[in-house]
Amino acid sequence: MTGPRLTVTAARSAADLDGTARIDASFTTSTIYKVERFPDGFRLVPQHLSQPVTKVYTWPGLAPHDGLLMARAAGTVIGFIEVVFDTWNGRARIEHLYVSARHRGVGAGRALLAAADARARAEPGMRCLWLETQNVNYPAIGFYRRAGFRLCGLDDTLYRPGDPGLLPGEVALYFTRDLPR
Repeated sequence: MTGPRLTVTAARSAADLDGTARIDASFTTSTIYKVERFPDGFRLVPQHLSQPVTKVYTWPGLAPHDGLLMARAAGTVIGFIEVVFDTWNGRARIEHLYVSARHRGVGAGRALLAAADARARAEPGMRCLWLETQNVNYPAIGFYRRAGFRLCGLDDTLYRPGDPGLLPGEVALYFTRDLPR
């Protein structure tokens, strides 16, 4: 990474969360994945759009805990990841992973994933990292695939039609990456 040194630490206090409100977690893309369904499966087909689409993410209030990790550059919060440990199935579920739009491409996302991976390995019984994203988030899907995640499923009923911020044809996609011991 060039520029200020990047650090990742657990959110320990409410003050640690102040910077999350200033993160621009939106993305714009001219390519999405169209979901083609078959009787016993599906496939993702890249589809170029005539007009780019933009999606803006928001998140509910966060509380400090050991699974909430903050990325900072020059003392400023530039991203965060939240990992929740599902002990019943040994899955470390990534609830949130956002890097401010102006700080993407400098390694913050990779650093946050590495920290979440290390945190999950330290938690007894965790066997994989698991996350949900959307077929319209072409940039994130590429990022997750480059980080070693594989597609493991979809849910075309997760999102309520007509919800604000929902893009046409939006489908939930699930990705996983093993945590070998």
